[in-house]
Amino acid sequence: MNTELDEYEILMLRIVRWLFIRLPLLILVVNGINHLNKGKTGRGVAELVISAVLIAIDIFVIGRKIRKTKKQLKDPEYREMLANLSPEELAKREAFVYIKCCIGCVIVCVGLFIVMPIAIHVKGLAVCLAGGAFLTALAVFGLVWEIKAYQHPEEVVRRRNRKKPVNARRETLYKDYELGYEPAMEQYCKQTGKSETELTDADDKLIWEYAYAGISYLLAWIAEHNFYQAQESDWPLLGELIGKIKTREIPPTDYISENDGTLYEGNIKESAIGFVKEYMNNSDYVDGHEVAKPGDIIGAYYPDLEAFVKEHLKAEMYGFPFRWEDYDIFKTNIDKAYKKYKAKMRKMKQEAEEN
Repeated sequence: MNTELDEYEILMLRIVRWLFIRLPLLILVVNGINHLNKGKTGRGVAELVISAVLIAIDIFVIGRKIRKTKKQLKDPEYREMLANLSPEELAKREAFVYIKCCIGCVIVCVGLFIVMPIAIHVKGLAVCLAGGAFLTALAVFGLVWEIKAYQHPEEVVRRRNRKKPVNARRETLYKDYELGYEPAMEQYCKQTGKSETELTDADDKLIWEYAYAGISYLLAWIAEHNFYQAQESDWPLLGELIGKIKTREIPPTDYISENDGTLYEGNIKESAIGFVKEYMNNSDYVDGHEVAKPGDIIGAYYPDLEAFVKEHLKAEMYGFPFRWEDYDIFKTNIDKAYKKYKAKMRKMKQEAEEN
């Protein structure tokens, strides 16, 4: 979903927060109080002043950045912007995130392993300085490397493409573009009585399941009938997920989520791709609803799904999670459409032979 960088940045900030801010803060406060009690006023005050600085950094710098990033991740417009980034823009954004991480590492290493040990006269000062210098040098090397990547993102993309296997058929069959999140969130909040500001990470995961539930009925059918095929450039994890979908260990929404909200044509076997594309494209979006195209058609996936959701689930689109018991009822619609499609293909073949 191209949100991995934001999530990685949050993770790194939390690691820095606990290892290099809160843990040293606790040690400094305890040592400062002890030194004040022992009459070592200067050293105790210095440690408490440094503690106050760390508290300010924790709350007003790291804490604010984490809150801002988490808020951005819930913004549909921000998610849509990420989904539409070009490979060069994505590489540049990735380098910028790593640049910030490297700068943070330089500051932390200098502060914790060089400045602070000198200020409070720790034992083994030489070891601290040597370790601090080594870690700072590594961080500076990483910073220089990422600055170069930021300045020349096309080189990064070129290197990655050289390592990337070519996929013969990479056309998109389904792409959410992360637009399903907002209507899914509205439905979820309506059902749970929560406001957007009250949503937790667990709620967010469920909302994405709501967003991907619609396409998941068709993906479950594809997996169940062995119409899925792996591509050379696929992550190995995707094939494992399809295996678990077949045995119903996980819902199909897990696959869509792991594949950036996407299902590719190349992952559907030739024997089924014609049917799947026709079944999915036999409708038009009119006045907020999917409407089947006129004429003698094999069926229309989205109108069939919308009717099922309304009549059987008593819900609205984007307002339900995927459940296997619901799929077992709905899949009869797909089976009927596939039967009609095969009959249509046989008829066309017969007519072609007769002519």
